[in-house]
Amino acid sequence: DCQEDHGGGHGHGGNGDCADDCQEDHGGGHGHGGNGDCADDCQEDHGGGGHGQGHAHGHDKTSRHDNEIGSFSIVRQAHEVEPLAFARWIRIIATLPEEQGKLYRSKGVLAAAGRSAKLIFHAVADVTETSDGPDWGEHEQRCCKIVFIGKKLDRKAIEARFLPLLQPFVEKLRPPLRAASPSFSRGMKLDMLAQRGVLHHALLGLWTKDVVRVSQCSAGLRDAVFSPDALPLFQTAASGLPIGAARGLQTREGQMWLHALLPMNSIKKYVLAWRGAKVQLATKCTGEYMWGEPLRFDSYGDVEAAGVMWLELQEITDDSTVNFVTEFTWRPETMQSFFAESGSATNSALVKLTVDDPADENNEDELRFRVNLNPEENPDSSGMKMHRMSLQLVGGKTSTYVYQIFFHTIDPTYQVHINVPDHRQPIFPTKEVFHQWHPVMAGLKARPRLRFLLRLKSSDSGPLDAMCGCCG
Repeated sequence: DCQEDHGGGHGHGGNGDCADDCQEDHGGGHGHGGNGDCADDCQEDHGGGGHGQGHAHGHDKTSRHDNEIGSFSIVRQAHEVEPLAFARWIRIIATLPEEQGKLYRSKGVLAAAGRSAKLIFHAVADVTETSDGPDWGEHEQRCCKIVFIGKKLDRKAIEARFLPLLQPFVEKLRPPLRAASPSFSRGMKLDMLAQRGVLHHALLGLWTKDVVRVSQCSAGLRDAVFSPDALPLFQTAASGLPIGAARGLQTREGQMWLHALLPMNSIKKYVLAWRGAKVQLATKCTGEYMWGEPLRFDSYGDVEAAGVMWLELQEITDDSTVNFVTEFTWRPETMQSFFAESGSATNSALVKLTVDDPADENNEDELRFRVNLNPEENPDSSGMKMHRMSLQLVGGKTSTYVYQIFFHTIDPTYQVHINVPDHRQPIFPTKEVFHQWHPVMAGLKARPRLRFLLRLKSSDSGPLDAMCGCCG
């Protein structure tokens, strides 16, 4: 029941987690629970058993701890975070600016909007991890608890980025549904259809916007579609799809089919971020898709990586930059041969982008690209197969403008960022070198494509703003 400011030091029992209703400011120092975790520059001798359960130590002038190390926590009852916005925040906290301090560790247990499971968050320096914990109990109050430990932490700046993520938990419009009766004598009712997953199975085949329209017909339907129980039921229905079938789609015409991967409120966040990012979908045209194939999502990680990218783009205000999402693809047999033959190289299919001239509506530049993976000898690689990525830029010398281009991969397992200052260079060798077990290579084995965000800006319009420190 602690709600006080502890000043110089504090301690918690067990693994150091706060009590459920703890709202303390942990001031200038920190304490260690039974697991004896320390900040990186801690030089205290904790002995064989570490600190005792709930033991705290303050810091005085003679302590070997840096007296600028501190911690603070944020606790909000009956609040939750939107999962996509929280994933975007994780990237921010992992690259905390130097002037906002050095984060040694952060951990939290949070309620995620539209999800029945607790969201577990843990960060050590710039390495972050999230996972699903146990479900919230039927009578357990949903809440968000997170603690930050570091050196010279700017609490106001960190809170200014985190607190807007919090939103009040919205109760169901109706009381919790009673257990469905096994008797069918009085016919199936809506609550029975929802609890048995029959309703969600029927709704799975609709575009997501049509599912929203169905939910507006009654309070019961709204609860069945928007409650934290809905996503597991949609996922169970999707498990019956054929092996290899997509779990989510986004078409060039703007249709979304995402309710087997995201809670409904997160889909709203995704759609608004996509619109705000002003991205053009530039996928290849086929006989089935005349205007371009839809973006395909096979997992929650796929759609989260895309959603976080759109949220990042929203934060960049530059009307002179043009954003495209495209995919560099290979034929499956080509990729099989590439991995089977030692020392082989491979080139993706050609991708074509059309950039409108803002000064002349009758003029446009056609840019074409492909990705190359070429073998490379590296004496430090201990015999591992290595491949360097390069970009082939076709027809650049015939364009009206000279373009700066940033290439950003959109994938949950890796990030590749490439800055091309002049698109007229026919072959642009990148700094990206991958061994055969790198996530990029593993991803190509599973599905022969690389999904990229391309940000283009003519050199006449000034410098192209970077989305991350490594692209500047």
